[in-house]
Amino acid sequence: MNNLKKYKIIRPCTYMKPKKVKSFSNRKIDILFFVKFADVNRSKQGEELLSLLKKTSKKIVKIEYGYYTKRIIKKIANDSKFIIYFSFFDTGAIGLKEIQNYGVFAFTHQKDLVIDKETSFYIPELSTIDNITLASEKIINIIDIVSKKNPNSELIAKKNQMINNCQNSLKDLCKSLLHS
Repeated sequence: MNNLKKYKIIRPCTYMKPKKVKSFSNRKIDILFFVKFADVNRSKQGEELLSLLKKTSKKIVKIEYGYYTKRIIKKIANDSKFIIYFSFFDTGAIGLKEIQNYGVFAFTHQKDLVIDKETSFYIPELSTIDNITLASEKIINIIDIVSKKNPNSELIAKKNQMINNCQNSLKDLCKSLLHS
């Protein structure tokens, strides 16, 4: 138990600041479906979710952790409106942070990865084995509401960049050391 006090988990961060952020209306990908099964394999639920999403009129691109290059992810991120971060249970979600910094709205089942209730959404049903249909319905509903507003992707990107900045992770770490 004493060894647990030697470790601090800090939020993931990035200094990535894209030079050019596409407008929301010029983005061709509605949903970037990002899967990562490093710790828990929920590929069955991922396929179920993808199947439900494909029944909508949304354009969906699926990428899997470890099977893309930095250049590809930058291009896809700047062309995506929303990301579903389907990863179990990630403490180093740097890829998510980099994608968010392009002004992409995020859906996740990890409360700690929801950086701002305006730019990311907590969907606890994503972590369940038998509630994927409800997760899908919630996501599509939020996508429809946000899309009607035609948000300013540059402002979303700047907000995400400010929150995802590594200085904030360092501040969190320093605070936690002072209070431990």
